Amino acid sequence: MESTASGPEPVTPSGPRRRRRWLAVALTGLLLAGAAGVTAWRTIATRSPASAEAPTLESGPELLSGLPDRLLPPPTPTVLPTDRAVGRGALLYQIRDPNSFTAASGELPQLPTYLVTATGDQFSVGPTTMGEVNQALSPDGQWLAQRRDRQWWIRDLTGTTDLAVPPGYEVRQWSSDGQTMLLGQSTRTSETFTTFTLPTGELHPLALPAMPPRRMLAFIDGREVATTEFALGPNHQPRSQLTITIQDIDGRNARSVSIPTTQQAGPGDIRDALVPLVRGGGDPPTVWALVAPQEDGPASQPQKASAALPMTLVGVDLRSGKPAGRIDLVTPQGDEGEEFIGLAGTAVLLQRWTADAVELVAANPATGQRRVLTSLPDYTKVILPGD
Repeated sequence: MESTASGPEPVTPSGPRRRRRWLAVALTGLLLAGAAGVTAWRTIATRSPASAEAPTLESGPELLSGLPDRLLPPPTPTVLPTDRAVGRGALLYQIRDPNSFTAASGELPQLPTYLVTATGDQFSVGPTTMGEVNQALSPDGQWLAQRRDRQWWIRDLTGTTDLAVPPGYEVRQWSSDGQTMLLGQSTRTSETFTTFTLPTGELHPLALPAMPPRRMLAFIDGREVATTEFALGPNHQPRSQLTITIQDIDGRNARSVSIPTTQQAGPGDIRDALVPLVRGGGDPPTVWALVAPQEDGPASQPQKASAALPMTLVGVDLRSGKPAGRIDLVTPQGDEGEEFIGLAGTAVLLQRWTADAVELVAANPATGQRRVLTSLPDYTKVILPGD
């Protein structure tokens, strides 16, 4: 049901700052890279009673229901404790003000990153270089993945267990049930995949072939991998249909589903860029893609700077292959816009801004109705469970 509440006190940034937000967002679409390594794991702390008593799975909407009306960094942040449970995580966020970037040095700044729990508590999880992808939450909010000293660590937020991912492995995807991670080891010519079981940290090498031109979209119940082909570069062209391949983790029994642009009112193209405009996740597992109308006129004809193409999200259910819905976005232009940032349960999560506020919004795929979850500081980058 769409919220009718008056909402939190608005945040009112100036026009120039508003226009720079989209540039700040463009710095966030970095892909994880891997390197060869060893196959060992260890547990740093024992599983606590609080962890053992925690429910096995909590959905995205439930995790986000405890967010405050207005999310602001605490005046004196508490560092995430290592000796006690803090509860499941609802999201991570970092304020990426472009003014923090020093063009003279060319270095990206290290900025504070905060964990917000399902009960609304906040903890500092250390500074993170702007634009780097080195922290993530499991879909159920129980596990926090952090890259520290070139190695990934997986912390149980409902206890004190801290698992070390072997050096050389990179985190590729959370399983939709939150009980497994897909890891990758890359060389210059190939990549191998391994599952990392939670909470034991056991490693199981997979027979999946290397997929250099493909993007990983979802890891369904720890048993199936959903991928699609994306070749970025100067010759990259939009496509009128996105085909998603789903195969068992043993590399067999492949099937496919697709997102056609016929769910759009008119002909369209599925777009992709460094900022990920195709995402998988949610419960049931789905994939959503951004669709834009085909541009009129010859490709060599320049588009007017003021023209903004209408954008629509279209989704597909990965289990049934049926359409998951469509959502018409407010096209980013001037002082307003919407950005697709993730999935929670059946809801599609958007970051919305107007001249008066920046908000985290849940959109209903069946109706398109929006519900405000919280308001955000300007230039906030949000990392959601399962992302």
